[in-house]
Formats: sequence, C-alpha cells, structure tokens
Amino acid sequence: MHGKLGSIGTFSFVFTFFTMYLFWLLNSGVLEIFYLSLGAACAFVVAYVFHTRFTLVKDYRRALKSLVYFVAYLPWISWQIILSNWDIVKRVLSPGMPIDPRIISFQSTLKSDIAMTTLGNSITLTPGTITIDIDPDGTFYVHSLAREPADSLLTTPPSEMAARVGYIFGESRKWK
Repeated sequence: MHGKLGSIGTFSFVFTFFTMYLFWLLNSGVLEIFYLSLGAACAFVVAYVFHTRFTLVKDYRRALKSLVYFVAYLPWISWQIILSNWDIVKRVLSPGMPIDPRIISFQSTLKSDIAMTTLGNSITLTPGTITIDIDPDGTFYVHSLAREPADSLLTTPPSEMAARVGYIFGESRKWK
C-alpha cells in the first residue's frame, strides 16, 4: 500500500477528509470562499498525515456500521445529558438532596482505545460526573457529584452507557 492507496486506503483517506472538513465547517460557521478553501486545505493535510502515519479505518464496512450505531446513540446520550442537568438543578435548588462528592473506579470490558475514549467522554458530558483517568486495562476513574450518578456506573453487568458504547464498536452483543 506504499505509493498506491488501494480501496480501503482510499476510503480511509476520503472518510478522514470529509470528517475533518465537516468538523471544520461546524466549528467555523463561516461560509466565505476563503475560509471554505482554508478548511478544505487543512482537512486534506490532516487526512494525508493520518493516512500515511496511521490506519484509522481497517474495515470500512465495520466503520460505516459504527457510524450508524453512533448516530443512533446520539439521541440517547442527549437524553442522558438532559436528565443529568435536571438532577444537578434539583441538587442545587433543593437543600434536601445530597451533594456527596466521590471518586469511583470501575472495570470496563471495553478494549479499543476509541470505545474507552467514547465512554469516558460520554461520562464527562453528563453533568455531575467527570472521567479523571482511564487505565489501558479498562479501569475508569470518575469523579461524581453524588452517590446516585456514581452507582449507575458501578452496575454489574456493565452500565447501560458502557453496553451502548460497546455495541457501537462491536465490543458488546446487545444494545440495552
């Protein structure tokens, strides 16, 4: 694959380019030709560097499947963020609701870096919890504002969030 892209290499390059360009467009919000061109150039450089240095997509069918599952995951995680926000509002405004900060750790069955990163980011996105660290063996360290959010991560089998993330990346058999 040195010198020639090949079908998987071409897909990887094009997929990375369009992903980076979409990210640029969403973050810049400016639709002037200069900025559109600059964004395309930056996306091209990033795609080229990642294509020549890393193999991001080895199995394009699996990557497309993961993308579809991830898009399906977005409404669920958005709802969890809303629920967590509501929980924080209640805790702040209601003196009877406990604020009991704690740091917990739990072992995840996730193996890939992208799955563990996605779970860590999902935990951090839900207000009241912050992922502090993730060990390579899948141990997560999370700061929680109260016991209830922490307990939802400590369930066995894995929490619903971990199971959903695992399903996205083919590391879990069912979508809870």
